[in-house]
Amino acid sequence: MEEERLNIIWLEGQDCAGCTISIKQASNPTLIDILTGAIPGLEGLKLIYHPTLMFEWGEDAAKILVDAADGKYDPFVLILEGAIPDESKASPGVFCVLGEYEGEVLKLSETVEKLAKRCAAAVAIGTCASYGGVPHGEPNPTGARGLLDFLGKDWKSSLGLPVICIPGCPPRPDNIVEVLGHAVLAAKEIAPLPELDEWHRPIYLYGATAHELCPICGYYSGGIDAHAFGEVGCLGALGCKGIITNCNASNMWMDGYGGCTRTGVPCFGCAHPDFPDAPTSPFFAKAPVGPFVTETIRGTLGHLKMGLERLKRRVI
Repeated sequence: MEEERLNIIWLEGQDCAGCTISIKQASNPTLIDILTGAIPGLEGLKLIYHPTLMFEWGEDAAKILVDAADGKYDPFVLILEGAIPDESKASPGVFCVLGEYEGEVLKLSETVEKLAKRCAAAVAIGTCASYGGVPHGEPNPTGARGLLDFLGKDWKSSLGLPVICIPGCPPRPDNIVEVLGHAVLAAKEIAPLPELDEWHRPIYLYGATAHELCPICGYYSGGIDAHAFGEVGCLGALGCKGIITNCNASNMWMDGYGGCTRTGVPCFGCAHPDFPDAPTSPFFAKAPVGPFVTETIRGTLGHLKMGLERLKRRVI
C-alpha cells in the first residue's frame, strides 16, 4: 500500500456526537497532530468525510459516500460513531439517514455494509458504535446494534483486520487517537494491531477494570465506604460499577486531570458491553455482590501471603 495516502471516513449513526467532542480534547497526540502528519508513520491522512467537521454538505457530502462505495477513495479507514438501527423495523419509514444523493436516501446500515466491503480497517468509537450502547438499551425499539454485532466477530477488512472497538460514553480522548493511530499504522502495514480481547478492545487500554485503576481504591482496601455524595471513601455503596467494567477512565480523563471516581462520581459502567442494561443499571444501584466477595477473599489471602513474606529476613 502506498504509505503517503490514506483516507478516513467517519460516519455518525444513532449517537449524541459525544465521541467527536471527546476526540477534540485529545492531547497525546492531538487530533491536529494526526491530521497534519506530525506523528511519524501517520503522514498523508485525509479526513474526507465527517458530518460535523467536513466543509461539504448536502449532495456534495453524500456523493463522497457514494464514490467511496465505488472504490474512488481506496484505501480508507472506516470509523463509526453511534449505533446502527435495523431499518426493517422502520418500514415504511427510516431510522437513520446519512443524506440523499440523486433522489436516493443513504441509510446508515446500507452505507456501512457497502463501505465494509472495501475498507482497510474498521473502528467503532464509543459504546454505541461498539456494542449498541444507549440506543440498544431495553426495549431497543429500533433494533440498534454495534458494529461488532452488525459485521460479526469473524469479519475482516480488506487487509484482514478485525473490527476494533473503543468503548466508553464517550471514551477517553487519548484512547480514541491512540487506537486510531494503531489502526492507521496497521492499515499502512507499518505495524500490527495491539492485542484485542474477546470484545475486540485493545488489551493495553481495557485489560484492567476501573476499580483496579481507581485512585481511591485504597479506601476499599481499608474498608471505608462513602454512603453519601461528598463523603470520603470507596464509592461502591453509591453504585460504582468500576469493579465489573474494564476501562481506564477512572484515574484520568486528559492531561493528568479528571477521571470519574477521581472527581467523586461512581463509575456507571459506560464502557461495559451491556451498558445501559443490567448489570450496569440502574446507575446508582450497587454492582453485583459476586465480584466484591471474590475480590475480598482474594485480597485477604493475598495480604496474608504478603504479610508472611515480610517476616522473612531480607538478604542484601
